[in-house]
Amino acid sequence: MIGTRPMRLRRVLLAGAVGLAGCASWHWEKPGGDLGADQRYCKLQTYSGADGMVTSAQVRAMHHCMESRGWRKVAN
Repeated sequence: MIGTRPMRLRRVLLAGAVGLAGCASWHWEKPGGDLGADQRYCKLQTYSGADGMVTSAQVRAMHHCMESRGWRKVAN
């Protein structure tokens, strides 16, 4: 059990690094929208109950939630 903890930390850090790298090439855009409020709402809907590991399916669900609230991904 103790031996798996460093591996789990590496996975979380890798997922975060990949996520940050992906975010550098685009951003969310919606005229007159409140990005912070909509991101908080979608994160609660998507990641509640997650154990700290973010899956591709959860990221897709998060993007779908944002798009359903009128946001679109725009290249930087």
